[in-house]
Amino acid sequence: MLFLLRGVFKDSHLTAKEKSIIALAVAHSVQCPYCFDAYSNYVYEKSYSEVQMMEAVHVAAAIKGGAVLAYGVQ
Repeated sequence: MLFLLRGVFKDSHLTAKEKSIIALAVAHSVQCPYCFDAYSNYVYEKSYSEVQMMEAVHVAAAIKGGAVLAYGVQ
């Protein structure tokens, strides 16, 4: 699947490296196990550490959790 999206990951206003960590966080937010694997490897290739990867996932979890709470009180 990544080969279909290569154009999206080219350097632009965000670097390919920055886009890769965003993709990892989104993959966890949408809970796609295939994406977890693909983007974890892709991010690792971009020289992010496991700590940085986990921090990105924690940000995604916090945003998703906030949305769940917001909808829960409505």
